[in-house]
Amino acid sequence: MTNQYHYTWEWDLNASPEALWNLVSDTNRFNRDTGLPPMQLLGIQNRVKRVKFKLPLINIIWDEEPFEWTYPYRFGILRRYQTGPLLEMRVDCRLERRDPSGTHLVYEVWATARNILGDIAIPLGIGIFSAKQFGAAFKSYDRLASNPDMRLAAAPGRNLNSNGSLRYRSLKERLKGGDRQTLERLYEYFQQADDLSIQRMRPYALADGWNLPRRAVLETFLHATREGILDMYWDLLCPECRGVAEDHKRLGDVRGQSHCDTCQINFDVNFDHNVEVIFRPNSSIRQVDASVEFCVGSPQRQPHIVFSLVVPPREELPFKTILSEGRYRLSASSLEGSQVLTAASTGPAQMDFHADAVGWTSDFLSIGLTPTIRLLNDTDFTQNFQLERVTWSDQAATAADVTTLQVFRDLFSSEVLRVGEEVSVGSMTLMFTDLRNSTKMYREIGDATAFGKVREHFDIVEQAVANEEGAIVKTMGDAVMAAFRKPVSAVRAIWNVQRELSARGIPPLTIKVGVHHGPCIVVNLNDRLDYFGSTVNIAARLPHFSAGGELILSGDIRNDPEVIEFLEKNAMPNSVSRFNGEIRGYDAAMEMWRVKI
Repeated sequence: MTNQYHYTWEWDLNASPEALWNLVSDTNRFNRDTGLPPMQLLGIQNRVKRVKFKLPLINIIWDEEPFEWTYPYRFGILRRYQTGPLLEMRVDCRLERRDPSGTHLVYEVWATARNILGDIAIPLGIGIFSAKQFGAAFKSYDRLASNPDMRLAAAPGRNLNSNGSLRYRSLKERLKGGDRQTLERLYEYFQQADDLSIQRMRPYALADGWNLPRRAVLETFLHATREGILDMYWDLLCPECRGVAEDHKRLGDVRGQSHCDTCQINFDVNFDHNVEVIFRPNSSIRQVDASVEFCVGSPQRQPHIVFSLVVPPREELPFKTILSEGRYRLSASSLEGSQVLTAASTGPAQMDFHADAVGWTSDFLSIGLTPTIRLLNDTDFTQNFQLERVTWSDQAATAADVTTLQVFRDLFSSEVLRVGEEVSVGSMTLMFTDLRNSTKMYREIGDATAFGKVREHFDIVEQAVANEEGAIVKTMGDAVMAAFRKPVSAVRAIWNVQRELSARGIPPLTIKVGVHHGPCIVVNLNDRLDYFGSTVNIAARLPHFSAGGELILSGDIRNDPEVIEFLEKNAMPNSVSRFNGEIRGYDAAMEMWRVKI
């Protein structure tokens, strides 16, 4: 006969449920902090994970069901043990909002013993030891959540030994680039942050936590990598679960297709969608084992999913959640397609969602930011409902972000794709420039003087492009091809180029420019990253429509809200005009805009 044990612990904490959620629901960190050993994933079948960890004299193996959770109020997990003293364990954690502030945290455990060893281990291990460890962990998280300066270091201490500290200081002094304040914060982070925090260092997330400019932190990390302080990795993220499917130290190891073992799907790799650049300390500074895991699944592994809840057949489940403004997608495990939602402050405060034979509506539904939701399963099958944010986290420094920085191309010119590999980029702004009357200038002022003026022009363009977070892809004679992440960056860059050329008085040189935006592919051409596709072909032909001193914008660029705002503030009256141009190889005329600069 098996015995089941039930424990309930409660704590009153000062931080809000939203502030606590990222820490409390990070069960990888929680298991480490409460004394559990590292674990190993053995396999996945039908979303159930088989996991193992080793205790003295025994290996514990269990099947772990997917987590259920509702941000930021509840999560739970069920484990069925194949070996060891337990048959089953279920955990439920609830974060209840206190009035007027704070959180009442309730943590419940149901554990079933397999044998007499379990009848001894559960009361001692869970009832006494774990109760003490749980309380210490939650109180520690409360202190961290209540202090924004501490949130990025969940185990304060001195984690750099004397050799690592000396080497960091020595290498920092040799750096020829990088932001000094970022380097000081990085040193403090190496000292204070625990191993889990530095397994995947995300420069944008750190920048936000440090209240420093994202670009400054990212470029400093690139300089620090070049000098040997950091190591850079290219993580391929699954488009479904958004977990790390592959982790590569070299860009040349990235392929155009990948596979997610968790979701059991193949997917196309996309530079600006699911390739994230992350960093770790170089082993000479601080050792870190990125493979160590204390939990193979938790809400924090899928932070884009607001709730993941199981509803039995013919039952309903009411609950509350919190949404940010934006677009979401609701799905159910046995239904095709999904329901698209837009969260806004004006949306309804209550909403029902039915899983039934009719399926989802094609309408875009509006929902409030703090809604009460009721999930109704009108089918004869258990349904797993999930609500996920459609947009990816803007705290990810993507491969597209990094490879369009001039600093990256200058420092890591050898970081290219494998020859013959093609990787998509869903959105890229490309600028082509050319010089008008350069031949005439060579004839009038002599080859040496003219060549000096052309080189000066290249320096001006490169500096302006770099200042706008872009990169020179290549030069072709007197022409330049540059890449940017945002349309307005290209427009600002060329505006500054023309202003600098005029200020320096470099007659009779005038510049012709074209800017276009759209999808393309990244390839290795002559050992450098280059772009190909129809977007590139169109952008390359736009300068031909310029008479010199003019910027030619495609309709996609001109209609970008930031570009419209920039031109309204900077362009002279009547200097922007619309026309239709025919590009060789394309059947229909394109909308274009001519801007005198």
